[in-house]
Amino acid sequence: MRKIFFIFVLVFFISAAQADIRPRYIDSVINWGIGFTSVQSPIVFKKEPDNNSKTLETVHFDYKNNIMCEQNKNNCEIEKIFTVYSTEKRMALLSTLDETEGYSYVCYNQTNPLCGWVENKNNIFYNWSSFIGVLGKKYGLYPLKNISKNDKILYASSDRNTNSLGSLDMPKYITPWLVQGNWVLVKVNDFNSKTKTGWLNFRGDDGKLRLFVNF
Repeated sequence: MRKIFFIFVLVFFISAAQADIRPRYIDSVINWGIGFTSVQSPIVFKKEPDNNSKTLETVHFDYKNNIMCEQNKNNCEIEKIFTVYSTEKRMALLSTLDETEGYSYVCYNQTNPLCGWVENKNNIFYNWSSFIGVLGKKYGLYPLKNISKNDKILYASSDRNTNSLGSLDMPKYITPWLVQGNWVLVKVNDFNSKTKTGWLNFRGDDGKLRLFVNF
């Protein structure tokens, strides 16, 4: 019986790297999407937003760094599938390109995206406002490493033509207060325990994120 169970585990789960996944750089996130979808196992990718549509892939995972893809068994790694994977927060996110009633069009593998429709019944879609505003308030925000100096500036309002109120200088914690379009009003606690408040342009005109939720 033990042998059968061991074989079952080997067939159905492939161990991934023992580490959580969070984007560090701007280009590590698909930038033409409309937000993120928090997914639960199993993730069933459909060709169309319909349960009767062809299944493109089914991904099984847990929060113990185990994952298995039914179709693409040889290219099924946690760091390739998810934009975010947190064992502690029990959170797994996929980039979302579109949404319709009851379904989200999500992509996995950031370098060579593979996309399909997943049912929202057990999954939650977050647009940019709710991703930064709702999840950001819960977990805080952090700046991606390769943002420019100009993108670290805090403004008096959601307009680059307004006065500067400081910048992100080694922030310890960033808390969002209000989201307007691609701008977020934040409170920043920096490394010397000083507090700053101002508007940050968290997403550029090119669609690339500059801030991310600190899962």
